[in-house]
Amino acid sequence: MKDISVFFNRLNLQDNLSPDAHCLAALHQAHFFSIPFENFTMKDGFTNQLSYDDLYNKIMLNKRGGICFEFSVLLQTLFDHVGYKYCSRLARVHVPLMTPATHQLFIVSVNEERWIFDVGFGAKGPRAPLLLTQGYTHEHSFLSSRVTKHAEHGWVVSVKENSKPDAVWEDIYSFHDTATFAPDINMAYFYTLHSPQSLLNTNQVASLPTENGRISIRNNTFTEVDGLTSSSFEITDRYALSALLSDRFGIEIAPEHFPAERNP
Repeated sequence: MKDISVFFNRLNLQDNLSPDAHCLAALHQAHFFSIPFENFTMKDGFTNQLSYDDLYNKIMLNKRGGICFEFSVLLQTLFDHVGYKYCSRLARVHVPLMTPATHQLFIVSVNEERWIFDVGFGAKGPRAPLLLTQGYTHEHSFLSSRVTKHAEHGWVVSVKENSKPDAVWEDIYSFHDTATFAPDINMAYFYTLHSPQSLLNTNQVASLPTENGRISIRNNTFTEVDGLTSSSFEITDRYALSALLSDRFGIEIAPEHFPAERNP
């Protein structure tokens, strides 16, 4: 195992967590607001495997972001260090269309309670762990989250952007609470990287939550939501993209990494 202090430094946390619900929420918030969701070099050095050493160097040492599968490899080290009991699940994403079960999350057990722990959906994902029980709601001034049970889809996670005057609950993913094994995750990861139906294979994205909103990049467009206001602009070239990733997301990628011509 790599130096655990690097994990806590990256998350701006002290290494004094206990395996309880309070510390689980602190860990979620620290990761969610510190490490961007992004896929700009998702396929670099791809070998059909999720390498712990490669991801440690990328996300922890080089301060890059990642996707759910990449975060999950590293989070297991933190869970083990603190002493949490946990298991993985794969969810079907519902927005903008339903996908196969290709989103990885954790169920973390604390005493008799089981919590959904998900920091890998992006800035529209849950802003705290969610108790795995019918109707549980986490209220937040900008984005609230809710858990419900569906006869066909299993457990459904929904969010609501409270700043919108016409805000409604939106189902973002669903999953069945059944055992998930390494081959299941490897298959979902392979689909994510290679399928023409995979949004992360066909789009370059980055997102990071803010206290009262979120910032995001989708291909050539940067969007910022702050409470009731939203603004967007086009990213003109690879130099502007590199500067934007550095200034707003804390991600350092040289302009030369991107194609000279960037198309939406």
